[in-house]
Order: sequence, then C-alpha cells, then structure tokens
Amino acid sequence: MRFARILCATDFSPCSQVALKAAIRMSLRESAELVILHAWDFPPIPEGEDAMQNGLVQTLEDDAQRRIDDAVRAAASAGVSRVYGRLANGRPWAEIVSALDGALERNPFDLCVVGAQGRSALSRFFLGSVATTVTRHAPCSVLVVRGDGDAAFERFLVPTDFSSHATYAADLAADLKPAALTLLHVTEVPVLHTGEVELRELATMLDARAAAELDRLATRLRARSKADIIARARVGYPGAQILGALDGDPSIDLVVMGSEGRTGIKRLLLGSVAEKVVRHAHCSVLVAREV
Repeated sequence: MRFARILCATDFSPCSQVALKAAIRMSLRESAELVILHAWDFPPIPEGEDAMQNGLVQTLEDDAQRRIDDAVRAAASAGVSRVYGRLANGRPWAEIVSALDGALERNPFDLCVVGAQGRSALSRFFLGSVATTVTRHAPCSVLVVRGDGDAAFERFLVPTDFSSHATYAADLAADLKPAALTLLHVTEVPVLHTGEVELRELATMLDARAAAELDRLATRLRARSKADIIARARVGYPGAQILGALDGDPSIDLVVMGSEGRTGIKRLLLGSVAEKVVRHAHCSVLVAREV
C-alpha cells in the first residue's frame, strides 16, 4: 500500500468537490485514512471594531465548519472508515503545507489531493497559486485533479528520464493498477556547433540508449502490473513533447511523474518540466515523491 494517509485540501469550490471525489476513491482503494482540510484567510479585525464584524467572522467560521462536517459525512457514507475534518485559519497554501510538514515526525501523509481551477486554456495557464505552490512545497506526493472526479483513473502517461525519482513514479503508477500505461522518454539533444553529421550521430546514440532503458523499464513494470504497457521515445523539449503526447491521446486521464527532492531548495524548484505539465495538462497529474 503506497498511500496510508491522504490529505484532501478543499475550498468548497466545484473543482475542490471533484478533488474530494478523487480523494474518497483513492482512500477506499488504499484503505487509507483521509483528512479533509479547509484553510481560510480572514484578515484580522482591528481592535475596537464593533461586535457585528466579530459576529460576521464567527458566522463565516461556523459555515466553514459545517461544510467540513458535511464533507466528512459524505466520505463516511461512501465507505471511508477513517475520515476526519480540520479547519485552519491562515494563507491556504501555507496551512496545507504546514499540515503536511507537521505530520512528518509523527504520522506522515503520503498524498495530498488538490483541485485545479479548470480545464480551459486560460484556466490551465493560471492553475491557481494554491495548487501550484502546494505542489512545489509538499513533502509528499501531490495529485492535482481535473475532470469530473466520477471515474477511476485508467489510462496513464508516465514520463521518465530514468532517474531514481522517475523510476519511483513509474513503480507507483504500476501499483495503482491502470488498464493501460504509456512510458515516454524524451531525448533533448544539446545544441552543437560542430556540424549536422555529429548531431545526427549523437541523436542516434542517445536514441539507442533510451530504447534499451525503456525496454528494461517496461519489462520490469510488466512483472508487477497487468496493465497494457507500451514504451515510446521522442526527441525534443520534454515539456512540449509530454503535452504533445497528451494532446495526441485524449483518453489519457492521469500523468504520473517524479519530482526532484523534498527538502530545501529542491522543494522550491519543482522542475520546469513537471510544473509545465501540471499547469497545462488536460488531465489530472500525480507528482510522485517518496516519503
């Protein structure tokens, strides 16, 4: 079992409701504990303001708690045996990351589920500061959910550069039991100034190495998964090629990819490829980090 504790962050928007559906489904599949967190950021009321404004804050807090309670009941009704609600006051992304970090020394979360703000071209570009920042800073895997949330993820795209974090993501993808899994390696040929012949020779050599590595990885994944696994290699810029592969196959409903590092500066630098895919993919994206 990869996900024993799952945190679902919600702001009660439609995209958050989609994320909650996915979190419930994942919790049921993994028999995982589910914590539903809502963080709201209400500016402090200056001392001396009238009681009406203080009453408004209390009303808003009571409403948020009621919504959290409703979400917990919905998850329990769906069959999640261990589900809890949590209400926090502060900047949403900071409270979410704090909740994830605070659990590290006691009982760490394995997955954080957040909703994207939409699927249109504009909303995909402006993913939302909360989802983006949580994905950058979270110490665990993050699932950014798009779609309607009703269907299970079945067709995966797994980009790989054969690094350890990419291999972890591929293993995780196989363990999630998809119906089909496409491995994709993109060879980014460096710019050379020594002539086209040398460039072609380098590209041929890199292609041959990539093909051999892809074959080994696909063979290993077939030993642990019943999915229909295919391997593809492309040449170009990784981010653009991954998004191109998604555009070419609208049936893909989940991208699973690794992220470099979990601490310090590496957490601030999610990686231009991963961040580009998270922002622009038409489907959900799971950024895998090993806890």
